[in-house]
Amino acid sequence: MKTDIWNLLRRMSLAVVLTVLFVTPVGAIELGLTPSHVFATWININTSLVALGQANAKDDGRTAQLKAMKPEVFEGKKPSDVLDQVVAFRSKIDRLRLQYGLKPSPVYRDPTGGVVTPSVVFMNSGHVLDSTISLLIRLDGKHLVSRYYTRHEISGKSPSDVYGQVTLANRRMDALLN
Repeated sequence: MKTDIWNLLRRMSLAVVLTVLFVTPVGAIELGLTPSHVFATWININTSLVALGQANAKDDGRTAQLKAMKPEVFEGKKPSDVLDQVVAFRSKIDRLRLQYGLKPSPVYRDPTGGVVTPSVVFMNSGHVLDSTISLLIRLDGKHLVSRYYTRHEISGKSPSDVYGQVTLANRRMDALLN
């Protein structure tokens, strides 16, 4: 009886060790997200930027300027074009974060090095949303932030629509940095 238990434990231990040693890295899982999901995230980011302007501004004129900005219309954009704009935004938010002693935003890299999909853009957009919100909390610790994680029911958006939202966020960041 003791021998049977001992053999079972040895086999289980060997199985665990072999699994750890010989598991191959799995590529990124495509999450099935669409440009509409990414668009909704950027609505939240843009809304949070107005609040960030209020927390950071010395005058109400800048906040009014941020609120008045509207997205531009674009055509023919691909997820990779959107990701380029997300990278530009990340650079700007990280510059502001560093001024307040915060670390740079995390970067999601597709481990397969594959094609840029809406899921890759979504993951990176989520990181910059979190980074924007943590900066807002640093500037105004009493600010309620759950509204910037609103789930919007949006459909039918294209990468060009998302590109318009991300460029709007970039213009708002430019105004905040000046």
